[in-house]
Amino acid sequence: MKLRFYILLFLVCNMCLVSQAQEIGSTFRVGLNAPRFLGPTEKGADGSDLEDFSTFTGFHVAGGVVFKLLDHYGFKAELMFTQKGSRYSYEGPSTYIFTTTRSGEYATALGTRTISNRVTNSYLELPVTGYMKYGKFELNAGFSISVLTGSTGVGDLVFSGISDINNEPVEITSLINHNYRKDRLEFTQNILSFQEEFYKEITVDGEQVILLTEETAYAQWTDASALGGVFGKPEVVLEEKIYRGLDFAINAGVSYYVSQGLFIGLTASYGLRDVTNPYFEYSYSESQGLNRVERSDNDRNFVLMGSIGFSF
Repeated sequence: MKLRFYILLFLVCNMCLVSQAQEIGSTFRVGLNAPRFLGPTEKGADGSDLEDFSTFTGFHVAGGVVFKLLDHYGFKAELMFTQKGSRYSYEGPSTYIFTTTRSGEYATALGTRTISNRVTNSYLELPVTGYMKYGKFELNAGFSISVLTGSTGVGDLVFSGISDINNEPVEITSLINHNYRKDRLEFTQNILSFQEEFYKEITVDGEQVILLTEETAYAQWTDASALGGVFGKPEVVLEEKIYRGLDFAINAGVSYYVSQGLFIGLTASYGLRDVTNPYFEYSYSESQGLNRVERSDNDRNFVLMGSIGFSF
């Protein structure tokens, strides 16, 4: 109900502003993004950061209308495709829980996990910004609603440690190829139905473990229903995804008009909502047997956008 109220309020405000406009123009812009997540990171025993969020290069393209209230004041309403997300890395102690075994039993190993993953979330965004012109400069600020249209992760994972019972060496190297909207849980029998080049088999404490050569988005929750579901909520496995489908943000920026219509601009966007689903947030460094330790972090989108465009 709250989301519907916010969307309705957003549309009503737009209609009120349109009704006051004296002149209507057009605007178009395209450019590069430097996105990252802002949020708390997991700490080691000595207080050092085990996780890190950093930027990567994405892009955006937008077009819309300009409602001129006065000569130097007005607002813009745009439809924008934009890429957000973050580079993510983890390096530190970890427990690896193996659930996809031939016997149906489970095994664990203790060691060091290293993750490097670039998360790219693509959105259709509706930004509405008010602007004020001072000579060749234009200041703008506003609000936006974003709908997630695509969500992927690419990188690699390395785990090195020893098995929990027999203290045998366990080494895992896997590519990360995540599609957070389309991937599903992969059960043992499903994996064995693939061609042999898509999975590998290792032995952990006498258990034959079947692993994908390219880790999918929900590999760490594979066979989770047999474990009672994610954090004891079996329905979450089927209905929820890691990244939420709707986001809100506040935006502010400045543009410089090279000529009457051509401009270059810089915009900062700060998300107002936790983009990650808390059901899928857990500690890599801690575990309680086969139970993961929850970490309900508040991760928000932050994006710097450099644009070139025209307005007339």
